[in-house]
Amino acid sequence: MNHPEHGEARSLEELIQVALEGDEEDARAWEALRALHARGTRDVLDAALGLLGSSSAKARGRGVDILGQLGAGNPVFQTERGDALVDLLRREREPEVLLSAGVALSHLVEPRALAVLVALAGHPSAEARYGAAHGLAVLDAPEAVEALIRLSADEDRDVRDWATFGLGTLMEARDTPELRDALVARLGDEDPEIVGEALVGLATRKDARAVEPVRAALRGERVMVYALEAAAALGDPSFHPLLLALRDAGGPSEGYFRSVLEEVISGFEQAPA
Repeated sequence: MNHPEHGEARSLEELIQVALEGDEEDARAWEALRALHARGTRDVLDAALGLLGSSSAKARGRGVDILGQLGAGNPVFQTERGDALVDLLRREREPEVLLSAGVALSHLVEPRALAVLVALAGHPSAEARYGAAHGLAVLDAPEAVEALIRLSADEDRDVRDWATFGLGTLMEARDTPELRDALVARLGDEDPEIVGEALVGLATRKDARAVEPVRAALRGERVMVYALEAAAALGDPSFHPLLLALRDAGGPSEGYFRSVLEEVISGFEQAPA
């Protein structure tokens, strides 16, 4: 028998009310949002569209959150959701809602949002630019690449991080001198995760400028999984002894790191001589 706290047993109105409670990261609110996503029905769509017209920024943001993943991965009401989110981006002023809209559009992969997302990338709020980075990173268009290149040098750490991830990994099929140069520029970033994202992006594209930074990273005091992934992508034989030394020295003890390290070493040992 279902209990009332389970999403499937609650009414649409109850789930919307719970979604509107708590702060942005409230666990109960996100449980309710996931239940609404899973329903993926016309009445949920209509309720979300209604929230977009609210005078409350929080309610508009929750409406966006519902639309972004409505159907829980199934392509339901794609046109209506895209229309609503693009229209909201054109008129919305609150940075937190713009952030949610950019993230929602990244789930839809909505090419009609390209122009408004490129404009959003120049917003004075880092929250809004972060949302733009999310939405742009999934769009296969030169304008999206150009905007992400600009965002990869943003003053805000989170914006730089997602833009670099977008250029390096999500846009793996894209390869231009300007994109590579933007990734090279991030090798000097103060944040090690951003450096790692740039390394992986360059290594995936077999850019020789990543070889020495990968060697240095494998010799570093704190070796990250990014360095292992970049070494595997480049396949330079000079990495093999460094990887063995890392394994023999113990290295980070975290299980995922150890499994990736063993997998990368195995790849080098199985490669043709």
